[in-house]
Amino acid sequence: MRPARHLYEVGIIKLFLDAILAAATSIRGTSAVLELIIRHLPFANLSPQPNSGRMWLLRVGLFQLTREKERADDWVWMMDHTVQLGQYKCLIILGIRLSQWDQSRPLRHKDMTLLNLTPMESSSGEAVHEQLKATVKLTGPPRAVVSDQGSDLVRSMQFFRQDQPSVRHQLDMKHKNARLLKAQLDSDPRWSEFVTRANVAKLGTTQTSLAFLNPPGLKTKARYMNLDTLVEWGSRTLAWLDSPAREALSADDRLKVQKKLGWLGSYRRALKRWSELLHVARTAESAVHAGIHATIGEEIRMELEPIITTPAARRMCKEVLEFLTTQSSGLSEGTRLIGSTEVLESIIGRYKRLQSTHSKGGMTAMLLSIGAIVGQRSRELIQQALEQIRTSDVTDWCAEHLGRTIQGQKRASHRATKSG
Repeated sequence: MRPARHLYEVGIIKLFLDAILAAATSIRGTSAVLELIIRHLPFANLSPQPNSGRMWLLRVGLFQLTREKERADDWVWMMDHTVQLGQYKCLIILGIRLSQWDQSRPLRHKDMTLLNLTPMESSSGEAVHEQLKATVKLTGPPRAVVSDQGSDLVRSMQFFRQDQPSVRHQLDMKHKNARLLKAQLDSDPRWSEFVTRANVAKLGTTQTSLAFLNPPGLKTKARYMNLDTLVEWGSRTLAWLDSPAREALSADDRLKVQKKLGWLGSYRRALKRWSELLHVARTAESAVHAGIHATIGEEIRMELEPIITTPAARRMCKEVLEFLTTQSSGLSEGTRLIGSTEVLESIIGRYKRLQSTHSKGGMTAMLLSIGAIVGQRSRELIQQALEQIRTSDVTDWCAEHLGRTIQGQKRASHRATKSG
């Protein structure tokens, strides 16, 4: 099958898109790989060029964004911003109907529907509220909206719930845990000491025979959402230092280990305390994957109370239970709502990978790839998308929503400064 006015079969187009989106291959890399294997495909004669594949991606994404959505009373929306170089933020709203939610597993990209994709120079509560009202016209009022605790998102929901008082605002569990961990650890001087000494150890082991003991680095942004890797490194390395395996090193390496990592022994109790904090956070996040329901707080309390031993973990457990009690208040027995935006964070991460292979900064037309990342990419959908969405439609959308991109401004400035 070929889409109307197209040279390539739908099978080749789908293979190209799947390689980019499912196998994390770059657009140019996919084109090169297909050129190698195309001679072994009896139904294909030509290998797609990178620009063709990129435009297929954008056209499918625009189709998913603009296609008609089902109107129903069981939608749950998720919203967040993606921020890049330049003046724009982009508001992303995804949705899923509760009747189509498989609660036996975490949400996947294919489960989600792209409802709104709006670059905006000023992300105020009022601006986000306008987009929420626009999205209501597509699906009807949702059952709930899930977001983090960003001030503009929280304020927009305050406005939105004045119009739609029955809509619940559910807050993401992972971001809540990050806030609770930050509150616990910012007041703990041992934690800041530990991070500093781990960074020093990283510099001292990276290009040595002890590189296998190299500590991970924390992200500069949202560092409290990935500190588990550093705590696990500390606990695991300390266990290795206590084991006979250490004796297999040469005498010189044993001296180096003692010099560069011997300080870990003084953090034995602190690592246990931090590990318990992380266990509380992971337990709550795992429970929320199956949905927020009326008894979730009691279930987590029964699981955690017998095994947590430190005062810090008890305080965090208490705060987690209070948060989940608030989030589940008013839910009837048997009702479950989504309480995590992890699938949205994952989709944004995949988009940023695509964007990084295409552009050196700023938002471009690649924003539309988010529409291709979500939902089902069947042959029928791809054919329908490419027959309904033209290249000029993508160009028009970018002109309306992005204006002159940073890359376009760079090219213009370089041309202006070139000599004759």
